[in-house]
Amino acid sequence: MNRIKQELELRKQLRNEINKIRNTGEVNMFDVPNVKRLAYYHNCHHLVRFLEERRADYINFILTGHFE
Repeated sequence: MNRIKQELELRKQLRNEINKIRNTGEVNMFDVPNVKRLAYYHNCHHLVRFLEERRADYINFILTGHFE
């Protein structure tokens, strides 16, 4: 049960961090290396890690708005 809560909290945090980067308007969200750079600059460390470990899931989220 605790693991599910952690996963939901992580998804909420990632959604917020992705929106933070998107709202800057500085980068195309499909330009993953620059999204990663900008995320690091804005202290979005969960997003940086997500981009490194689960890039396909990130692209899926950008296309559909849903995780997995």
